[in-house]
Amino acid sequence: MIQTIKNIPRRVVNASRYSWDGLRSAWAKEEAVRLELLAFVILAAALVFVPWPLWKKLALAAIFVIIPLTEMLNSAIEDLCDLVSPEFQPLIKSSKDKGSAAVLLAIFVNILALAALIAL
Repeated sequence: MIQTIKNIPRRVVNASRYSWDGLRSAWAKEEAVRLELLAFVILAAALVFVPWPLWKKLALAAIFVIIPLTEMLNSAIEDLCDLVSPEFQPLIKSSKDKGSAAVLLAIFVNILALAALIAL
């Protein structure tokens, strides 16, 4: 038990390092991730000047994070699919298409959330 507690800081550092490596990899290899993260930075900067209550600004920023998050999961699915089967396979195509559809749904959710926040 005590040994497990002592390992917590090392595990947190290692997990943080793996997460940072994932972000760097996504940034380096995926143009969509770069564009979505850049859009997030622009959105965050623009929200400073929008006369909304803080809760609306935080809600929009939190919801927008869903887009690059989903894009990174989609990229991970595509990487695994390419590793498992570099040649065309209908099931691999279906997996990649579902990941892409998830990104599209995340974008739709953001549009609806923005419309709802504007209407409030």
